[in-house]
Amino acid sequence: MSARVTSPVLVGRRDELGVLGGVLDRAAAGEFAVATIGGEAGIGKTRLSMQAGERARRQGFTVLIGGCLDIGESTVPYAPLLEALRQLWTELDSDALTEVLGPASAELGSLPHELGPLMAADAAPGAGRVFELLRGVLQRLAERQPVLLIIEDLHWADNATRDLLRYLSRNLHAPAALIITYRSEELPQRYPVRKLVADLHRHPGCQHLQLPPLTGAELRELAGAILGHPAVPDVVRELAARAQGNPFYAEELLAARDQGMQIPEVLRNLLLLRVAEMGPDVRRMLRIAAVGGTRVPHELLAAVAGEPETALTGLLRTAVEHHVLTVAPATGGYLFRHALLREVLYEDLLPGERRALHTAFATALAGRTGGSSPAERAGELGQLAYHWDAGGHPAEALLASVQAGLAAEAASAPGDAERHYDRALQLWDQAPQAAARSPLDRHALIWRAAQTAHLAGDYARAIALIGEALAATDPDREPLQASALLTFLGYSHHAAGDINSAEAAYNAALAAASPAPASPERARALESKGHVLMLRDRNHDAIDAARQALADAEQANARATQARALNVLGRALCNLGQFTDGLACLDRAQQIAAEAGDQATLLWTRGNAADALFDAGRASESVRVAAETLPMARAMGAATNYGVYFAARGAEALAWLGRWQAARQLLGELLALDPPPGSRCRPLLTSGLLRFWQGDFDAARAELTLALDGHKTVATPATCAYARQALIAAAEHRFDAARAAVQAGLGWCAGTDGPAHITRMCLAGITVEAERAATATTRSRITDAAAGGTAATLIHRARSATASGTAAHMPIVQAELATAEAEWSRLHDQHGGSPDRWHEAATHWENLSFPHPAAYARRRLAEALLHSAEGASAAARELAAACDTATMLGAWPLLRSIQALAERARIPLPGPAAAPQTGPAGGLTKRERQVLTLLTDGLSNRRIAQDLFISEKTVSVHISHILAKLGVTNRTEAAAAARRINITP
Repeated sequence: MSARVTSPVLVGRRDELGVLGGVLDRAAAGEFAVATIGGEAGIGKTRLSMQAGERARRQGFTVLIGGCLDIGESTVPYAPLLEALRQLWTELDSDALTEVLGPASAELGSLPHELGPLMAADAAPGAGRVFELLRGVLQRLAERQPVLLIIEDLHWADNATRDLLRYLSRNLHAPAALIITYRSEELPQRYPVRKLVADLHRHPGCQHLQLPPLTGAELRELAGAILGHPAVPDVVRELAARAQGNPFYAEELLAARDQGMQIPEVLRNLLLLRVAEMGPDVRRMLRIAAVGGTRVPHELLAAVAGEPETALTGLLRTAVEHHVLTVAPATGGYLFRHALLREVLYEDLLPGERRALHTAFATALAGRTGGSSPAERAGELGQLAYHWDAGGHPAEALLASVQAGLAAEAASAPGDAERHYDRALQLWDQAPQAAARSPLDRHALIWRAAQTAHLAGDYARAIALIGEALAATDPDREPLQASALLTFLGYSHHAAGDINSAEAAYNAALAAASPAPASPERARALESKGHVLMLRDRNHDAIDAARQALADAEQANARATQARALNVLGRALCNLGQFTDGLACLDRAQQIAAEAGDQATLLWTRGNAADALFDAGRASESVRVAAETLPMARAMGAATNYGVYFAARGAEALAWLGRWQAARQLLGELLALDPPPGSRCRPLLTSGLLRFWQGDFDAARAELTLALDGHKTVATPATCAYARQALIAAAEHRFDAARAAVQAGLGWCAGTDGPAHITRMCLAGITVEAERAATATTRSRITDAAAGGTAATLIHRARSATASGTAAHMPIVQAELATAEAEWSRLHDQHGGSPDRWHEAATHWENLSFPHPAAYARRRLAEALLHSAEGASAAARELAAACDTATMLGAWPLLRSIQALAERARIPLPGPAAAPQTGPAGGLTKRERQVLTLLTDGLSNRRIAQDLFISEKTVSVHISHILAKLGVTNRTEAAAAARRINITP
């Protein structure tokens, strides 16, 4: 038995809920509005309609809910309407009930106890009176307050109910909404219902929703909501493959996860019920199709089924009309509407039946493997290997699997190739004669399996396969082969995010190849070691290793390794600010890789060029170059890992350039590919940054934590994540957590020689200390002194890291240093710091065309100017500019900070859009929001009074009102609520 589980939140229906919200708004404004929700069983129609009902109740609607029942010809007329109206007896007092029922009192008065005379009415002569009585009830009820009527499962509606709904849609003119749900797959069989749905869609106020399956990202969210923690990728992939976006199926499968994701009995019965009524001949044909696979060509199915063409066509038409099978438009073949239904039918066969049918399919397929394209040929050979194996023919299955793997590689489908090679390895010892005839020996088979596993992102499998190959290799007799295997082992560890294991493997590879003269293997080991050193930001050591690798590669004429060595050399030079030389190396690497036809190295070099261009302050060029990497990776079959990893640089650049919508769109595309953790970390870092800037602190913190979990051994993602986590914690006044994040990030800077990581972390740390000091107005001076001492250490480290001449050519590093100096000045001047420092910081960011940090600097500059000789007029100009930018971006926390400063300084802003208000904040007055903002900043009543030029007693009164309206009991809870609901002054 499996426990039933349900997601505590509605997932993936935000747009549809928004449409229904519009329907409710029109009803609240006095219109009669209609919405229909269609979709297959389990897709979430009821959950969505109930969510709309909850929203309607919050808006003051009377919500009535009724459902149609599948009880055959004995269906009670008007049953869903009467079920809905029964709720009035529990919600209205007797006088109100009498008023609402009006002339219908006699017929409806006995509803709570018995069905009453109305239940005998039908859509026969006299039904018009019944329709008008019920319309009158709804009309009078809506005159008291808006009404939402929800009718579930319209596909089972009786004739009387259908006619009544048609009547109401044409004649009810009241502040009311009608939401109807139905199963799409039932409509072709139920013509009257299909006609009613079409009639409703012609209503001028009707919104038609057809619920699509959940996407992979939405299934991941659903699983995480149910489990209470992020679901592991393997579980999400299995849910996507088996549930195919159906949330009910996904929930049932998750409930059975303790049984190895077996199909729960309740779900099995539900699925089998769909085919039970179609007759034994159709069921036999469906079982044959289930053995055939996910897609079965008509000719192949006909060959195995052995039915006359006319009879087979009739059976297939029945299955298609019952929405069990669908026709693939491109091929004319058949596929099951749900993978789980195929799975249930397959398991319903006896073992002997399965083997016989698999053998029949393999025999029929044997002469059909001459596809016109590599992809077609790979698919046909893969099917052939699968059926020979499942039919119990290991020799035929082994040879077909090897051929299918080679064909899949030719079709740039490494994931498929890996599966075929794995099957061949499992069958190797079972069919020695076939193994002797294989075009690949065992070592070559393992090598290809490892390479394709790596390309497909299955790094654990690649590591295991290389371990198997190493165990069969004698390093004394075959040192270069051992070196090559060890290098690839390190490569797989690196891709999996384990740089420590990668470095150990590369060192072992170099040791294995070193006694020999210059060779491609030693050059590759040197280049790989240099790559790890570069990732650790030990760039001078990386340059030395890359130059040694380049010399060995040139001597051994290993062109691809020359390109890779130039790649490492170029990126390391750029990390030190030597962009001219570094980018020239990267250009040369791309040229050599293209000449050598090494697509993997070309992709890697192009991705590094995008990173280097961003660091050089050429973010728009970085966007363009990064956009080339995803199509390149797709052509290699490596979109989910390398494609995501390199294309994410484009999203980061778009975010900093202020093109947030484009960045969010690209991030959605990348994360929808379900990348492995090592690749997923980069888009998550950018997504976390955007959410922070937009004020969604909880989501930002979660994404940054997930990014850290995915890549724990490389400095760049670690320092980015920790710096951003520190700033989020500081914005929430969680200063201990902010300091801890800064210290964790600084730990990653030990032993590095590039200035970027240390400058990034020092800026975050000084900002945390400046914020901490700014909110310490009611604390002891010891706190301020501690903040100043920590910041002094950090500014010294930042200055030392950027003291080299080449750091002057790193514009982002210089912008961060200038901002760190400005934040440092805040600690010496409680009036906002040095105007000159903030002006310098703003200029740096504006030269980079990075609007958010520029607007932040302008806001700080305005605060500093208020206490300078230039005064309010100069501050007003800076605030106006910052306000325009923050409004344009949708940077709500920054906008609120700007508005709060303008309000305190009595500076009118040029009508910016207000930051969005949600929750109980909407009930606060403008002055209460001002008081709450200052309270959240940690100010005492006296300081709030001084800033707002009101008395302390008035502040106390405002705070009492705030606590009551927010439903909290003290200042701490009020401050937490303010941050949670994004309060705007």
